[in-house]
Order: sequence, then C-alpha cells, then structure tokens
Amino acid sequence: MSGIEEAQRQLLQKIHTEGVLAAYEAALSVCRDPKAPAPARATASATLFRVAGYFDRKGEGDRDKEPHEMTPEELSRAVRHAQRQLQTAPTAEDGIFD
Repeated sequence: MSGIEEAQRQLLQKIHTEGVLAAYEAALSVCRDPKAPAPARATASATLFRVAGYFDRKGEGDRDKEPHEMTPEELSRAVRHAQRQLQTAPTAEDGIFD
C-alpha cells in the first residue's frame, strides 16, 4: 500500500468516525437551538430523520413481504429485481478515488 493509499484510508476512517459524529452533533445542536432559523432547524431535523430511515419506511400495510409469504409470481419478480440490482451494483474495482 502506497503512502497516498494509506493516507486516504486513514482519512476515510476519520470521516466515518469523527466526521459522522461531528455532523450528528451539529445537526442535533441546530435542532435544539430555539434561536436557530426555522429553515435550518427544519433541514437539520429532516437530515436526522432521513439518516435514521424514517423517510424510507413504508406503512405497515406496504411492507415488503418475506419470501415465505410470497406467491410464485412475487418470488420471480423479487429475484429479477435482485438480479438487476446486482448487475448495476458497484464492484470492488469501482473505488471512490479512481
């Protein structure tokens, strides 16, 4: 591993630990600050909800079925969907610094 690759690895490690924690604390601080402008509080709140996954959740009636609950047609559709996702998924060779 070259010196550049090691520096990049260390930087990413800090971003994934210290950076994420600092971003969380900053967003939470804005949410809790009654003097913060309303748009800033709304943006910080939305960010926290989004990261927590609340915006991606479906209603209980819309939840994805477990495979054992699916009909053969639904299973086939789910398999085709998974295959499409695998074909377009980034590979290990698709590094962020390439």
